[in-house]
Amino acid sequence: MTWLNSLKIAIVNKNTQKALYLIENLPNFDNIDDLICARELVAQLAKELENEKNTLKEAMQKIKQTKRFLGE
Repeated sequence: MTWLNSLKIAIVNKNTQKALYLIENLPNFDNIDDLICARELVAQLAKELENEKNTLKEAMQKIKQTKRFLGE
């Protein structure tokens, strides 16, 4: 299915905007296997976004600590 391939490519390329666009425009699946695959890909993307969020949070905390140390 083209939609599944597009979502896989977006996830591999870390193209979050494209992946989210595809998820918002979810097609009707004729095959249960395609639906299960789509569900797993969406779950994988959610996990990756959560990890990215945590990484950014840690980076922001380090920046705040550095700013406090420098007296800004």
